[in-house]
Amino acid sequence: MGLRVQLNHLSNPCANPEPCHVDFRVLHDNGIHDINLDFCGCECAQPKYIQLLQRKLFPSTQANPHTCATFSLLKTFHLLNFTSKIAIYDFYRSLERLTDNTGLHLPKSRYRPLMRMTLQWQHLKLLKQHGRGHDKSGAAGTKPGELAIQCPTCPRPGVNLPEGWKDAPLSEQYVSRLRILKSSY
Repeated sequence: MGLRVQLNHLSNPCANPEPCHVDFRVLHDNGIHDINLDFCGCECAQPKYIQLLQRKLFPSTQANPHTCATFSLLKTFHLLNFTSKIAIYDFYRSLERLTDNTGLHLPKSRYRPLMRMTLQWQHLKLLKQHGRGHDKSGAAGTKPGELAIQCPTCPRPGVNLPEGWKDAPLSEQYVSRLRILKSSY
C-alpha cells in the first residue's frame, strides 16, 4: 500500500530520508511484520539505533539493524519468562504462528536476534533496578555480583539477625541458624 515509517520527525516528512533494508522486520506482540522504514538523514540526525529507540523499537544491533522488537513485546516476554518460565524458543514459535498459522509462508527466522535482544533487555532492566543509570561510572562501573539479588532468608547480621544473636542462650540459638533441608530424592 506504500506505507513508509519515517523516524526522527514527528509529523513532517524528512528532507533527506535514508531508506532502510527491504527485509526490515519488526517483532511485535501480534506477530512478525515486514515494514518500509526511513531513517532521518539530516545532518543533525541521531544514530540509527537511537532513532529506533525513540520510537520504542529495540534494535537487534547498533551497527546496521535489520530487525527490531517493540518494547511491548520485550516486556511481555520478560513477564511471561519470570511467571510461567516460557522459553524464548517457544515464545518465538508462537510469534511465527501468529504471523502465519498455516506454516506455509513463515518469515525468515529472527530467533537469534530476538534472543540477543531479550538478553540485553533483561540486563538493562537489572541495571535500571539497581540504579546504575544514575551512577557516575554507569554500567561500565558495575562490579561482578553487584546486580545479584541477595537471598532474603539467609542469615545476615544487621539485616535479618537481631542484635546480640551471638550471645543468645543455647536454647535459642536454633532461631538464627541457617537450615538446609536435605532432599529425599
